[in-house]
Amino acid sequence: MATRKNYTKEQMAKAIDEVRRWEKYLLLLQNMLSQGLLGAFHNKITGKSPIDCNLGPATVLTYEEERLLVRWMRFMADKHSPITKDQLLDSVQKLIFEKDLETCPFTNKRPGKKWFSAFMNRHPDVSERTAQNLSKARGEVTEDDILGWFEVIKGYLENKGLLEAINDPQRIFNADESAFYLQPKVGRVIVSKGEKNVYTASGDEKENLTVLVNANAAGILPPPMIVYAYERLPAIISQSVPKDWAIGRSDSGWMCATTFYEYITNVFHPWIEKKNIPKPVILFLDGHRSHMTLHLSNFCKDNGIEVI
Repeated sequence: MATRKNYTKEQMAKAIDEVRRWEKYLLLLQNMLSQGLLGAFHNKITGKSPIDCNLGPATVLTYEEERLLVRWMRFMADKHSPITKDQLLDSVQKLIFEKDLETCPFTNKRPGKKWFSAFMNRHPDVSERTAQNLSKARGEVTEDDILGWFEVIKGYLENKGLLEAINDPQRIFNADESAFYLQPKVGRVIVSKGEKNVYTASGDEKENLTVLVNANAAGILPPPMIVYAYERLPAIISQSVPKDWAIGRSDSGWMCATTFYEYITNVFHPWIEKKNIPKPVILFLDGHRSHMTLHLSNFCKDNGIEVI
């Protein structure tokens, strides 16, 4: 039996108007909160500061964009891979580039210490902590540690509904990278007895390139990526690399967040699609926490790549 109406059309219209009016107030408060202005607003109402003083500049990101970053930070922390300050700033920089702002107060559109401090003040539900490194003794792996790790991963995959993936070896991937020094340190050499000045031709001993190799449990290797420290790659080098391999660039020759993102989005994912490998797939990474950004996390989530 339908509930009897005990209101008039006029009362309903008035109620709708009230809701819409409060929606405007809530939107105003939300915008003020995104700009860190609620404290200043309160001071003006209570007379602690004059009404005609400047409330300060607007934030570069909206409140919704900043809360998206906070949710991502908490998500990564729950996965025992808390992000660093640099990872946050890398993600913000990419967001700003995507917004294509005509003016931006940051050098190369990357925020600095002041923005980071203000961001943390605007979002007190997250805080910066010092991570605790494992000592050598605690880092020694035992058989119980290994069995325990498998139990943790099994529980994680079970909660995610991904247990069926581990029964298909072509859906389980492991990626790792290695740096190759182009001018390794020279050790001891043999020369004439009594020789005082001993030299050898060598370049920059810190110069290196990085190779990222990926493989699945079926023994199939997606194309690897080589990262060079060139601003412009010489033709002789680019021509020597197999056509299906990926080439990246960074200032140091090390893999970074940008090159890793390019690898996942432009090499690994298209390769999965081409090979018709069922999704989701599981990608194990060893020591690549610093490569994870908000954009990469979102891409993997949207394209069936579970990163562990």
